[in-house]
Amino acid sequence: MQVHGLSFAIIHSMTKVLPAWHSACKAHNMKPCLIPRNVATQWNSTYDILLFAKEYAKVIDDITGNKSLNLRNYELLDPQWKIVNNLKAALKILKDASTISHVIPMMDAIDDFLSSSLRRQLHNAVKAALKLGQATLNQYYSCTDESNVYCIAMVLHPQFKLNYF
Repeated sequence: MQVHGLSFAIIHSMTKVLPAWHSACKAHNMKPCLIPRNVATQWNSTYDILLFAKEYAKVIDDITGNKSLNLRNYELLDPQWKIVNNLKAALKILKDASTISHVIPMMDAIDDFLSSSLRRQLHNAVKAALKLGQATLNQYYSCTDESNVYCIAMVLHPQFKLNYF
């Protein structure tokens, strides 16, 4: 991916390219920050890079078009920018889906909290409300058993994978 290569080139040329990157960001009234890095264990990092590239497209075009910086091989042509847009849109779905994997662990944490709270000395009205909350939580939790999406999200999540099951 050319944006990934550009990120590497910027980071590793602190005396020439990095100052030029910061200047280009300022010239386009953009916050001078670095391109996110692609992390193999975080499959959503590609989406983050593409999102950043789209936002900083003018800065990227400016810096890769500067012959003196020798970054022409990272230049994105119009058809490649269209690919960035299309891929970004496709990966957005996966980025949103990754948050699904946090639903089940969060439900477990809430269930643990409710169970431990019910064992404490609390007002009867509070205990009744906690029991209703736990019943509602269990109803939603049973819905996750009927959906393959939650299982897939848990297996795809780098932290949980099959260990959760």
